[in-house]
Amino acid sequence: MKLYTLGYQSLSAPLYLQSLVNAGVGIVIDVRENAWSQRPDFIKSKLSRALATANIDYRHLKSAGNPSSNRKNARNARECLRRYRQHLRAHGDCLPEILMLVREADSRGRPACLTCYERDTANCHRAILIEELWVLAPELTTFHLQPTLPLQLNTIKPVRSLMSDAFLAPALLPFT
Repeated sequence: MKLYTLGYQSLSAPLYLQSLVNAGVGIVIDVRENAWSQRPDFIKSKLSRALATANIDYRHLKSAGNPSSNRKNARNARECLRRYRQHLRAHGDCLPEILMLVREADSRGRPACLTCYERDTANCHRAILIEELWVLAPELTTFHLQPTLPLQLNTIKPVRSLMSDAFLAPALLPFT
């Protein structure tokens, strides 16, 4: 059973969406506490509409989010993640719901993807979620998506050199 993650930090909305499409994602599970962003393309309503155009479902799970008090009061990322781990152990009711969505997506052959802002999973609460999901489902295989655009072969035009026809005209050859 496959599960992807993708943080939108420093990604354009088109690159974010294309990365999900390229991976064959069927549902995005938004694990932000609040599905709001200073980047308008990643606000819940606009993100959900954009995903729908690519036939990708969207689900916001507020209960899986890292509480703002953890994020605002932690001295560093390590402390923030430690606090989130404690929070999740006390409020882990989101885990069975995530797992249900992941299994449902897997059964349709279109994997789920956990998403939030942080691009680096080492500094993100998605890593803690995944660790806890592994306890419930050891068969889970996770991948952090690397943003990619499709290769547009039809946009690559052959380059014609000024010298390309020179060998066809004997007068231009140096030994004639």
